[in-house]
Amino acid sequence: MSELPALYSQAKRLTIALREGLDRLESTEVAGGSTSAQMQVLRAKFADLQRTSNEVDSVWRMHVLRESHNSRDLWKRKVEQVAEDMDSIRMALDRFGAREDRRARERQEREELLMRRQEGAAVAVQMDTEAQLMGSVQRSKTVLQEAIDMGTNILETMTSNREVLKRAQKRMLDMLNTVGLSESLLRVIERRQKGDIWITYGGMVATVLVLIMVWWFFL
Repeated sequence: MSELPALYSQAKRLTIALREGLDRLESTEVAGGSTSAQMQVLRAKFADLQRTSNEVDSVWRMHVLRESHNSRDLWKRKVEQVAEDMDSIRMALDRFGAREDRRARERQEREELLMRRQEGAAVAVQMDTEAQLMGSVQRSKTVLQEAIDMGTNILETMTSNREVLKRAQKRMLDMLNTVGLSESLLRVIERRQKGDIWITYGGMVATVLVLIMVWWFFL
């Protein structure tokens, strides 16, 4: 029985320390500060109180029959008071723990919401960039198509002019044959005809090269 008063005193000291810690915890919570570290310290002290309370109850039950009736009643009330204090502190810690868990969930939900907003903004920026790129590609295609159409028109015009030149040359040869020009003059005209043919084909090749350069530049 001699160790019972010491255990009871230890239990009371732990109870007082826990109640003071709960007061500080409540003040921190009201101020909006973090209570995680304080909760860890209080839970460790509460574990000590549970262990001490169990020891008090065990020692009292072992020695209860040796004491007088008045002493048994006194220690019974003290043991019950320690148990009641421990239950009260447990409920207070559970309430604080529930609020802390709720705040942690709310913080996590806010962080997830912020992350989703950031991801949404990144997707919007990417879509805008892709839209700008598609617009640029479409404009390049339009410019290239216009260049191809222009080159096609030039080739068609050159082909048409070639046919006109051939018909004009044929009429001129017929006229020259009619008036009886010399064979040397006919050879000069023939060389001029060949030169015109080379000029025509050279222009066609140059146009194709220009189209290829335009296509390479815009694509």
